[in-house]
Amino acid sequence: MNEISKKLSEYLLEKELLKGWGSVKEALDQGYNSAFIYDFIVRDAMHRIGEMWEQNQITVAHEHLATGTCELILSKYHIEKLSNSLIDNNLSAPRAMFFCVEGEEHDLGLKMASSLFEEYGWDVYDLGSNLPLDYAEYSLNKWKPEVVCISISIRHHLPKLKETIQKLQQKRPGTTFIVGSRLHGETAFQSCCTADTIIAKDSSFLFQWLEDYQKEARAVDKGVLL
Repeated sequence: MNEISKKLSEYLLEKELLKGWGSVKEALDQGYNSAFIYDFIVRDAMHRIGEMWEQNQITVAHEHLATGTCELILSKYHIEKLSNSLIDNNLSAPRAMFFCVEGEEHDLGLKMASSLFEEYGWDVYDLGSNLPLDYAEYSLNKWKPEVVCISISIRHHLPKLKETIQKLQQKRPGTTFIVGSRLHGETAFQSCCTADTIIAKDSSFLFQWLEDYQKEARAVDKGVLL
C-alpha cells in the first residue's frame, strides 16, 4: 500500500472529508490517471479498512462511516474530471448501463467504473446497487445500451449473477456484457459467466478496454469518444 492510500484510509475513518479529498487531489496533481487513483488509492484504502474490520480493529459503524465519506470524495472527483474534460455530450455517444446484481449492496466499484466510462464520453445509466432482475430486463429494453456492466462482491449472489447474464443476453443478443468483481479469479465466479462475457478485474482493465474501444471507434470514423 502506498503512503497516499494509507493516509486516505485514516482520513476516511476519521470522517475528514477535506483531508481525504486532499489525498486524492494529491495523486491527481502528480499526474496519475483515474484508473490508478481508483485502483491504488481509493480501492486500496477501502481494502485496508475492510481488513481492519475483519480483524476487529474497527466496528461495522466505522466501516459504514468510511464508505459514506469515500462516496462523497468519489462524487467530488467525478465532477472535477468532467468539468476539466473536453467531452461533447452529444446524442451519438455510446450508451452503457451499470448495476449491482440483485441482492448486492456494495457499489463503490460500480461507481468508479461508471465514472470512468462517463469520463470517456459514454452516455451512462448507473442504476446502483441491488437491482431486481425484472428491472434490469426492463431497463435493457428501454435504453438499449451497447454495453452492460454488472458488479458483484458476495459469493452467495453468484447464482443470481448467472441467471442475470443468461436472461439479459437472451433479451438483447449482441450487447457487450462486462462483469466486475473481486472474485474474478475464482472458478465459481468464472463458471457463472458465458464465453463472451468480459471479466474486468479492476479499473485498469476497464481503462485499457475503453482506450481500445476509442481507437477502434476512431478507426471506423464513429467520432463519439473524447
